[in-house]
Amino acid sequence: MSQVQAGLASEDQKQKKFEVFNNKSFLFLFISSLMSAPGYYVYLIGVEWLMLTISEERFYFGLLFIAASIPRLIFMGVGGVVADRFQKKTILFLTDITRASFVLIILFLLLWSDIQIWHLVILSALFGISDAFSFPTTDSLTAEILNEEELQRGNSLIQMTKQISPIFGPILGGSLIVWIGFSGVFTMAFAMMTIASITVLFVRPKTDDRDMIKDSPFQDFKKGIEYVRSKPLLKTIMLIGFVVNFFVSGPLTLGIPIIVKDVFNQNALGLSTLQVSLGIGALTGAFLLSLISNMKKPGRMLLVFMIAFGIVYMLTGLALHLYVNAALLLIGGILLQFINIPIITMVQRTTDKKMLGRVMGLLMTISTGLVPVSFLVTSVLLALDVHILTIVIAGGAFAAAFPLLLFKNQSLVEFKYDHAAEKEGY
Repeated sequence: MSQVQAGLASEDQKQKKFEVFNNKSFLFLFISSLMSAPGYYVYLIGVEWLMLTISEERFYFGLLFIAASIPRLIFMGVGGVVADRFQKKTILFLTDITRASFVLIILFLLLWSDIQIWHLVILSALFGISDAFSFPTTDSLTAEILNEEELQRGNSLIQMTKQISPIFGPILGGSLIVWIGFSGVFTMAFAMMTIASITVLFVRPKTDDRDMIKDSPFQDFKKGIEYVRSKPLLKTIMLIGFVVNFFVSGPLTLGIPIIVKDVFNQNALGLSTLQVSLGIGALTGAFLLSLISNMKKPGRMLLVFMIAFGIVYMLTGLALHLYVNAALLLIGGILLQFINIPIITMVQRTTDKKMLGRVMGLLMTISTGLVPVSFLVTSVLLALDVHILTIVIAGGAFAAAFPLLLFKNQSLVEFKYDHAAEKEGY
């Protein structure tokens, strides 16, 4: 190949990496997510600090998270059913605009009334319900507006907006609290969520092939479960989603602050160092995957990345040094995206579009929705005087060993994107 031809080929590859933005519907969905996800974290830092300010009882602080997570768990499956029965962009509009209205209520209470603990707890629960409808809808809508070969790149870009949020949201929210006060942080959150709700209305799915609604919502939900049970690949993916989140989310989320304080004897700056490292790693992983259109054998690579992540995660339990753990968490964040994004992409490419909302709802329930169970089990182990480092090492060891059992699973290991259209076999 001549230098000119090589240059043209290279330029063509660069254009392909970003041609997904030529799809105006995806561009609007991306912008909406770029406002909605960080806007939620701006709200979150505001409501967390507000709760700490109005009450010295730390039980109520934990109650904020419980109040959001329980409705999210209960309604996630319902959210998947709704996503298959109604227009997805309308659902996202309603979830974003209702979130904005919840923030507006907080603003009203701050400026013209006396805000109470129960106000924040109830609104936190309402946010959890909104999440249950928003999460499965976003991923299933992405599959409706992109070609199948663009899905991995599109999912990566959407994930980037979510990974920017834990970094950008707290920085913006914390700065606004210091400079303007609570009215400033909640005004910003309201504006971002309102912009997100308006932007998503410009999304135009390629097709809207939902059948006329004949079954009850419960029958629809049951059909979703039966559909997953009939697909070996989907059953395996659900199991992977459970293992990764159950053995990682609780120990990792609760473990980082405990390790920083009790093992490294560091202050809040040390905590920020580890949390930001994990966030930067996740953002980097999403960006790297956005440069790759498709993996040749995503199932096999998924297992390899799971083993690598389990080893890295286990090493963090050795607690060698603060900065060593920061480096390990950065690598772990990258590897997590090389697990999560291919999972979403494989589900999208092997699931009938009419069933995608329900399947995504079930996946979110098993993974994200069951995170509180992981928190609970981790908390019980800590209460039984099991050291956090022991919990992390054990969780990492299991996360690394479990994928070895799946290398004989042909539906996963031999999966190829170019065969994904033949959905009946999966």
